[in-house]
Amino acid sequence: MNSYLRMLKMIRPYAPQASIAVLFIVLYSFFSVFSFTMISPFLKALFLDENPSVVEVVEEPKNEALLVDPKNEDTETRERLESINQKTTWSDQVKMEALNWANENLLDGTRQDNLLRICLALAILLLLKNVTRYFQDILMVFVGEKVIRDLRNALYLKFTNLPLSFYHQNKAGELISRATNDVLMAQKCVSVSFTTLLRDPIQIVLFLTVAVILSWKLTLMALVMLPASLGVIIRIGKGLRKISHRQQEEMAVLTTNLQETIYGIRVIKAFAMEDFENNKFLKRSDELFKQIFKFNKYMKMSSPLTEVLSSLVGLFILWYGGSKVFTGGLMAPDLFLVFFASIFSLVKPIKNLGQVNNEIQAGMAAADRIFQILDTPSEVAGSVGEKVLDQAEGRVEFDKVDFEYVPGEPVLRDLSLKVNPGEVVALVGSSGGGKSTLIDMIPGFYHPNSGQVLIDGVSVTDLDLGSLRRQMGIVTQEVILFHDTILNNIAYGLENVSLEDVREATRAANADDFIMKLPDGYDTIIGDRGLKLSGGQRQRLSIARAILKNPPILLLDEATSALDTEAEKLVQEAIDRLVKHRTTIVIAHRLSTVKNVDRIYLLEAGKVVQTGTHDELLAAGGRYKELYEMQFQKRS
Repeated sequence: MNSYLRMLKMIRPYAPQASIAVLFIVLYSFFSVFSFTMISPFLKALFLDENPSVVEVVEEPKNEALLVDPKNEDTETRERLESINQKTTWSDQVKMEALNWANENLLDGTRQDNLLRICLALAILLLLKNVTRYFQDILMVFVGEKVIRDLRNALYLKFTNLPLSFYHQNKAGELISRATNDVLMAQKCVSVSFTTLLRDPIQIVLFLTVAVILSWKLTLMALVMLPASLGVIIRIGKGLRKISHRQQEEMAVLTTNLQETIYGIRVIKAFAMEDFENNKFLKRSDELFKQIFKFNKYMKMSSPLTEVLSSLVGLFILWYGGSKVFTGGLMAPDLFLVFFASIFSLVKPIKNLGQVNNEIQAGMAAADRIFQILDTPSEVAGSVGEKVLDQAEGRVEFDKVDFEYVPGEPVLRDLSLKVNPGEVVALVGSSGGGKSTLIDMIPGFYHPNSGQVLIDGVSVTDLDLGSLRRQMGIVTQEVILFHDTILNNIAYGLENVSLEDVREATRAANADDFIMKLPDGYDTIIGDRGLKLSGGQRQRLSIARAILKNPPILLLDEATSALDTEAEKLVQEAIDRLVKHRTTIVIAHRLSTVKNVDRIYLLEAGKVVQTGTHDELLAAGGRYKELYEMQFQKRS
């Protein structure tokens, strides 16, 4: 219920539209109920004699209430009515006033005239009913879609503000499912359910009011259907939320499977694993079908059960009330038909409430999953820093840093190192030594469990993350490009950049030549993740992007290890131009590429075990020399 209330609170910005929709819902309900009351004058116009002098209305034997035509009213009859009115209940008074109004305005002429008046009245009521229905629906669509848009936007904005650790713990396909399928399911909590929860209770109250006015005793008998129907609704609804949770989870798994297949299709085909992946997908699809079918099996059960219970009670009322009408001890036949129509009209809104309860349960299950994401602490909220880094000098320092992803499994331990402005240092060592983690802590992707990471002497946790990251250029082995033009990919995140500025950066990155050979040049769409380009071309675009940004601090995570010899040479030349006059930290697996750096840090098991230049470390022996000799032997 908490999720449902949170969904309803999102309607607040659109309160004017929602309020007008509520007004139209009330009007629609009134016109719907009032049209049923036209049954009585319609029957009188068809079957009673023209210009009747007296129309008898029998409610209870003790009242003997008579409705008298005002044109033929005499003193004796008026006195008799006044005497009877003193004994009648409020419902009798309302009923007689309504019948008097109908006789005076709808039945005060020939049978043909009366029929025409009633048909015109019904036409007006139907027109008003449908006009108000249209406006209530269109306004609620407006409000509902606005709320879902806001929810979808909030979810996307949350995705961009969550820390990297969140994405390491959650599958991309599941997150995509929450932003698409779950949002659509949650929409039912707002648009459909909100309208039904307002309209149908109003109709129930109005129909009951009409029924009570006509006969409170029969109405009381009819109300025995409500506890039975509500019991069915509640019992079925309890299990639907759990089933819906499982359904959403299966949908997320299926989305993840689909996403991994599309992204990994080259590997799947290379290993001839099509049948394996097909079987895995079909199995998950079958599981999703089972959950959806199970959900609908229970959800569809409430409507027929409610209708059966309601119909049984209605038929009993028809038998019992009809018998009383025959004996003349209950009410006039035309009024009994109005009463019976009102009672049976309760069935539909009661059924709708049962259905909307099921939809709310499904929507709440989806909303729970969405709010789980929205309630996750954001990266910006987690960083208390308010200091803005306008122009960094480029001094980077790690002071006794400890870090662990999983408690009890340290990745960095008491690590200290320093990089001065303009220096180029390299991080080397065996895989799993903590090099990539160290790089990720500089832009604040992760924060130390103890110790400090300092930029120009200020802790990263004290800096505004946006201003910090604008001072850095990051080039990784896995290049991230977007399904856009080459120009927009290189100028990503920058404003007012000219084509000549971009070309100057691509020339420095050895990329301008191959770009100009493409059919559309810099306007070429490079495809999803840049798959229309080779690995070396993608890497040179990422370097051009970093050159154009011109950051004072540069982070390189083994940008050449996956390239062939020719591509590596071109990329390495681009990197050599890129690192000039800026603080650069390089992760290197090929030790031959770090011979000319200012300093090398060798990391093992999260600690710095050796420090020095390439020549100094070779002369000192130890682990660095072992690694270098192993690589030299392999290449020779």
